[in-house]
Amino acid sequence: MVDFPGYSLSGVVASFFFVLLSMKQSDDFRVIGSAHPTLVMVGEDALLTCQLLPKRTTRHMEVRWYRSELSTPVFLYGDGAEVTEMQMEEYRGRVEWIEDNVTEGSVALKIHNIRPSDHGQYWCHFQEGNYCGETSLLLNVAGLGSDPYIHMDGSVESGLQLVCTAKGWFPEPQISWQDIRGEKLLTISKHSIQDEDGLFYVESTLVVRNVSTEIVSCFIYSPTLTEERGSDISIPEKLQTELASLKVIGPSQPILVRVGEDIQLTCSLSPKTDAQSMEVRWVRSHRYPAVYVYMDGDHVAGEQMAEYRGRTALVSDAINEGRLTLQINNARTSDDGKYQCLFEKDGVYQEADLDLKIVGLGSSPRISMEALKDGETKLKCTSEGWFPQPHVQWRDMEGKTIPSVSQDLTQGSQGLFHVEAFLLVKNSSVVNVTCSISNPLLGEEKMTTFSPSEPGMNFSWKILLILGLLPLVGAVGLIWRKSCRKVNETLDPNTAHSELILSEGNERVLLTFSLHLREPQQHLQGKHKDLEEVLKASEVRMRNTRK
Repeated sequence: MVDFPGYSLSGVVASFFFVLLSMKQSDDFRVIGSAHPTLVMVGEDALLTCQLLPKRTTRHMEVRWYRSELSTPVFLYGDGAEVTEMQMEEYRGRVEWIEDNVTEGSVALKIHNIRPSDHGQYWCHFQEGNYCGETSLLLNVAGLGSDPYIHMDGSVESGLQLVCTAKGWFPEPQISWQDIRGEKLLTISKHSIQDEDGLFYVESTLVVRNVSTEIVSCFIYSPTLTEERGSDISIPEKLQTELASLKVIGPSQPILVRVGEDIQLTCSLSPKTDAQSMEVRWVRSHRYPAVYVYMDGDHVAGEQMAEYRGRTALVSDAINEGRLTLQINNARTSDDGKYQCLFEKDGVYQEADLDLKIVGLGSSPRISMEALKDGETKLKCTSEGWFPQPHVQWRDMEGKTIPSVSQDLTQGSQGLFHVEAFLLVKNSSVVNVTCSISNPLLGEEKMTTFSPSEPGMNFSWKILLILGLLPLVGAVGLIWRKSCRKVNETLDPNTAHSELILSEGNERVLLTFSLHLREPQQHLQGKHKDLEEVLKASEVRMRNTRK
């Protein structure tokens, strides 16, 4: 491995781009590769080769294999050794440099354990001094997945619903239905999704209106491999199975759960039937991936949706009666919506729908005021933590609705709504207003009442009160200095006014007062007069103590 001692990474990158700009296409050699794509199955090894012409040794050259960016190679060979500093992370430990024919100008790169993400174009790049040459190669990755499996809904009320599923395919395969005569049947829906390994799961739904139809087939076809796999189902035979005569019962009403609480989704077989040998699946819109899968007495973790991992468990102990309860811990807003509970055995399933409503009761509204021109005031009501979208109203003191100037509802990273509602008022037109925010599902609301005239009054009277008390505080100090003699005087704390605090030792008087933001003007004026009387009374008691 080649290191770059004494150089920073940014310096190396800058030098690399300087060299890149100064490179020229060589007239002395050219690079050729395979004219046809290289086809490799998932999990196998791929061998990519390219050749210098005319044939010459490559030991003194830099050879670089890359995908889209020359600066981040799949593999880099320089100065007779492998250079790994800039290598793409997903190829570390998976590529091997084959040196068998480097003296003849032939180089090869082996990629082990091929993945779907390896599919695509590669470049083989040679550099000698300021001269370079390169060619491209195409690597086709393919995966032959499982045979299709046909699931039949046991209910025949609106026709037979068949679902064909298969997984492990790459690239995305084609899926089709045929009747016993080989004629194509029209599907009502198709769905495909890539799993964490990049392989495709496919699902197709067919409704058979004529229940006398005997055999229906499903086929999965890979255009890359030109291979097909198929399965068929005998409808009369499936209608005789155990589950065809059963029903699945779920909650008749929506399930309301608050954010952060635990969810319980219960469904049961009717009539009561032992479900231990059945597959039970809770799903959202498609069978795979699932919210939870119970099979052969255990949880199938490999088919679970990522957002439910570590949050689910079966809590029912009545499986032998066909009743199961799935608990989802710590409810999130993303859990809100429709669910299905499916019981399946021998390719026949029955299902029930469940409607989960996640609710969040937000914080109490806070109202702030902004003074505008022309004597108008803008009020802003804010609150957060609501779900679903709450209903916001301004109301006057009689309970009548006042239209908002504007409302802004935004969802945070957890899906909860943040509310801002604005109201424009004139101080003379509204005595007080209420901001009300309610949750439509819970039927609960939180509100705050606000008087537009109070904030300005509070502030001005707070200043006036402080300024008015300063002379009184000075008077107390003057009285104290005049009456101070070299005698020990103490005050009785039991007779001191509630607005006065005595110092340690009960020898001095400390003035204290509190301002309440929502006190009316008359009360503040009255408190001012009360403090004057308190100070006068204290002066009299101090004089009487000295006599």
